[in-house]
Amino acid sequence: MCLGIIVSSDDWYRNKEWNDEIEETFYSKLKRARSQKDQYMVIQALTLTDKYPEVALRLVEEYFDSRTNQFDDVRALLARANAYISLEDLNNAIAAYRAIFAREKEFPNHQTGAYLDYPYLVATQQIKGEYENAVNVLNEHVGRLTFPLDIFKWYASLALINQDGSYASKALDAAKVKRSGFRFHQVIGLVGKKYEKTIKQLCKIST
Repeated sequence: MCLGIIVSSDDWYRNKEWNDEIEETFYSKLKRARSQKDQYMVIQALTLTDKYPEVALRLVEEYFDSRTNQFDDVRALLARANAYISLEDLNNAIAAYRAIFAREKEFPNHQTGAYLDYPYLVATQQIKGEYENAVNVLNEHVGRLTFPLDIFKWYASLALINQDGSYASKALDAAKVKRSGFRFHQVIGLVGKKYEKTIKQLCKIST
């Protein structure tokens, strides 16, 4: 007997693929949604930033044109930054991160991981004009470090910017951690394979 696949009711705004049919369904359901339309649009934009960055950017613009409040602004700006990174448009990515920091200062309860993502981008892409500001951002938010990945990005960014072996060694130590230390979230926030290139760079600096 074949069992039908049960699809979660919230899949309509978490599409990982995108085409005309999916877009039509998304906007149809968005139009019928009684609340949280802003959130649905931002979640869909965030989900598409890697594979469909142009679509993500369009959704972000539509969000800002139609939003009913500012609650999801920081996440919308994060989607914008991630989309521009996918498009290798670093100037606009940096501008988006600056907008995130400005909004986070205005609304302290609305925080993202931009305090790590921005310096890490600056460091790995060798955007030297941003080095000083990136270091300032890292130092300002050092108290927020929680997971091994957070610690890795923090030290890796400083190591690459300053070509500092001691920072590189601490980043590599964080990359070796296999358990997050949280009782019910042991595998969350670990350094994955996507950071292998950076790890190789850090190994050269640490020697």
